[in-house]
Amino acid sequence: MTDSLTSDFAPDPAEPPDPHLISGVVRDSFGVALPRAVVTLAADGGNGRQLTRTRSSADGAFSIRAPQGGEYLLAVFSPQLGGESVLVTLDGRPVTVEFRIEVPGVDGAVAD
Repeated sequence: MTDSLTSDFAPDPAEPPDPHLISGVVRDSFGVALPRAVVTLAADGGNGRQLTRTRSSADGAFSIRAPQGGEYLLAVFSPQLGGESVLVTLDGRPVTVEFRIEVPGVDGAVAD
């Protein structure tokens, strides 16, 4: 018996990757996924005009699509930990970003 569910959702190897896709994951400094973090894509160039936004999923993953190639400011914000941002350049290939947001008040010391 063939597993039709698997074959229905298998990616088409002939389909090229989306050159305007930015995907990644949001984690804290311990590597724990941060669900529901707000991920924002803004135009680079000083005006910071927001183009689109999304939220990370339960496993911290996100994907967001830019309107075209070029430079963008990708920012993430977690209500518990704050935010980070990074410049992203789309030059014909999809980009993957991993955000690691520092946990405040943790200096790496281990208590007995």
